[in-house]
Amino acid sequence: MFPTFDDLQEIFMNENDCIEYLFKHEVLYKQPKCGKCRKNSYLSQNRWKCKNNNCNWTISIYKDTIFANIKITPNKILRIGYLWLAKCSFSSILMITGHSTKTLSQILTTFRDMISIEIILEQKMIGGNGVIVEIDESKFGKRKYNKGHKVDGVWVVGGVERTSERKFFAEPVKDRSAVTLIDVLKRNILPGSIVYSDMWKGYAKLSDILEMQHKTVNHSKSFKDPITGVHTNSIEGTWNGLKIRTPINAYKYDKIDVHISEFIWRRQNESNLWQAFIKTLSNTLFN
Repeated sequence: MFPTFDDLQEIFMNENDCIEYLFKHEVLYKQPKCGKCRKNSYLSQNRWKCKNNNCNWTISIYKDTIFANIKITPNKILRIGYLWLAKCSFSSILMITGHSTKTLSQILTTFRDMISIEIILEQKMIGGNGVIVEIDESKFGKRKYNKGHKVDGVWVVGGVERTSERKFFAEPVKDRSAVTLIDVLKRNILPGSIVYSDMWKGYAKLSDILEMQHKTVNHSKSFKDPITGVHTNSIEGTWNGLKIRTPINAYKYDKIDVHISEFIWRRQNESNLWQAFIKTLSNTLFN
């Protein structure tokens, strides 16, 4: 369950309360032994210092954390994290927090990079024996009615399970050839899955090449096959959700990945988003 702002108000408004919270959740360094003489250390001005008066060893409590390289207090960073998790827009977070555009961009980019690494490390294949996986490709970026500024855009191939977990994958691709599509599906969908798609020619030999059943719907005639009941409404809806959360300036092959990862991470952790965010902060080493 996502906590209310009031639930976390103390750690957002008070730096010392925030630091105590971060120690409790193992985001910050616990009291270490001296790195030189192995004596005990004590806390002074947000640094651990050796108790041996003849030793000058010291280390910041923020070492290897997101708080080490961002020049605002940790409570303010967590407050930005909360607003970002709550899907506040960039302009709204700017207005609420009063930070500069540069500072806010740096923090949000760091958040996205952090969870992108986590998704890359933990992402698993979806589907499995008898599990239906809807697949599709979608173009991110195009001019409405051929007017306005030119947007080259990028094609993204994805799939979503028809399960309660709604596991999802998506990858940007440089073309929609059969070779490219088969390669993406082979890496992301488990053998034995039942794959639903439209009748795009790139999927024509899917069942011949991969160990999957393949069923199609002809979208030129209907959104749902009247005989088999096959449709791809789930993946179509997923595309809509992803596009809403992805800024237009990220509709590029080399920029869209972090936003795909953010979407997948939010879906995986939608029942405990704040707790997952704090856990990711704890598990990530920042240089």
